Amino acid sequence: MLAIQGLKCIYDTGARGWAIELSLKADGEEAVRRFDVDGPEDAEMLIEAFDESTSSAFDPATGEIVFAYEYADLGDDEDEDEEDESEDEDAEDEEDEGEEVSEDETSEGEKKKVTA
Repeated sequence: MLAIQGLKCIYDTGARGWAIELSLKADGEEAVRRFDVDGPEDAEMLIEAFDESTSSAFDPATGEIVFAYEYADLGDDEDEDEEDESEDEDAEDEEDEGEEVSEDETSEGEKKKVTA
């Protein structure tokens, strides 16, 4: 695998077609490889993929271009948010249960409110 240093879109006037040039670097050597693409949209898509990737490489044995991406793990944050919401709901349920009010008579015949 050779590290891709850069990409550029080329319109080849001789062949009258679009191409992508890869600037490659490995073991102190630099090389350029050219690949035909169907049009400027495909070239733009490849350039955007390169720009957004965290690393990219070219495999000369298979002719594959590999773009690697590093994504943040958002799964843990969502689980924590759900746990926080369920804890808030549990606390509200406990408060609702505690609001039951009954009236009791005291020995003096007065009524007082009792909160359970």
